Amino acid sequence: MATSTITPQPVPDPLSSTYVPFKSQPSILEEVAANQQQLRDRLAGALFRPPPDVPAESLPTVPLIDLGPSFDGTLESRKAVAAQIREACVSSGFFQISNHGITSEAMAGVLKQAERFFKEMTQEQKDAMHVKLSPLFRGYEPHDFSYVNPDDEGSQQETKECFNWGYESAMDPTGGDGQYRDLDGSAPAGEHSGNIWPLEKDLPGFYDAIKTYYGQVMTCSRHLIRLFALSLGLNEDFFDSLVTHPGGVARLLYYRGIPEPENAHQKSEEDVENDAKLGLGAHTDYECFTMLLNSANPGLEILFPPSPITGNKPIWRPCPVRPGTLTVNVADFFMRWTNGLYKSTIHRVVSKPGGGERYSVPYFFSINYDSEVQPLPEKCVGKSQFLPMKAGEYVLERLRATVPQTDK
Repeated sequence: MATSTITPQPVPDPLSSTYVPFKSQPSILEEVAANQQQLRDRLAGALFRPPPDVPAESLPTVPLIDLGPSFDGTLESRKAVAAQIREACVSSGFFQISNHGITSEAMAGVLKQAERFFKEMTQEQKDAMHVKLSPLFRGYEPHDFSYVNPDDEGSQQETKECFNWGYESAMDPTGGDGQYRDLDGSAPAGEHSGNIWPLEKDLPGFYDAIKTYYGQVMTCSRHLIRLFALSLGLNEDFFDSLVTHPGGVARLLYYRGIPEPENAHQKSEEDVENDAKLGLGAHTDYECFTMLLNSANPGLEILFPPSPITGNKPIWRPCPVRPGTLTVNVADFFMRWTNGLYKSTIHRVVSKPGGGERYSVPYFFSINYDSEVQPLPEKCVGKSQFLPMKAGEYVLERLRATVPQTDK
């Protein structure tokens, strides 16, 4: 990816309650560079454990929002749920949802397919689907192909393995509108819109189980974005015309377990942290919002905003594991679209000794990739400081930045 020289300037701060705008509208490349510098600045001062005498219960955590009332047919109920979403989005940008309409069978099914893919497929079969064969980062991704935080390259490797895919009209419960365009603006190629799937004979039932879950999480996402509209003081159908063929990259992720050392009982908390492995580096997501399903083992950590009890420093805290829920977080495109009002917060995955293996399925929801995004009404978010652009262009440039130059 080409680089550009930029003049240092204030950047939108996804962890601060005060939005600091750019002095002028930046290009995509300037935003990528600014986001990376901001990531460095935040990580440099982050706490890994609470200060002495600060009880864990007084530290921030991820709120749980019951979506059930938003399905009861009344606008008042939807607005009440939307108000809870707004409160979460202007603080940390993270919340978890229950009663979301995604069946337990679909969730268990997709997690089972993740296990099957990484355990039953041979390395040769996986390599035949390597993401380097796809211009859109679809297929199998080994742990050392990309660095979600480019600064980790050369210092520490991520342990994750991935399988990536994107939108297909056959997976869309509405059938789509026939107008889907990929991240680069091109029309989808082939029956599976550029996705690369295991052969049915190699992994029977894999595609069907993925399709079932993907369709349900897409339906929930379309419902959520209507709640997001209400949360911003917009009509709830404000985004409807922009999600007729939405971007929806999804991944199966596998984090290997790390054996517990024999002398584990003699180790301090700091020693245990030092023995941990980086599953997925510190980063923010790129699209509108992410919906994450994960297995029971913990690993996701969130960099919560500075506060007086942490000495005005950001602090890493584990995301709660609440069976049956999904974790939702605002991503960078929606942060910039809301002019910094909604926060896209830094997070990572850490595998600790004795914690066991972990599977997760993030779904990155976006508006139609080919939509020309215009600023939201000033009455909702103020005068936009960001350059209008197509969602696909922004996300593709962010993905390119994660791949070392030798692999591009």
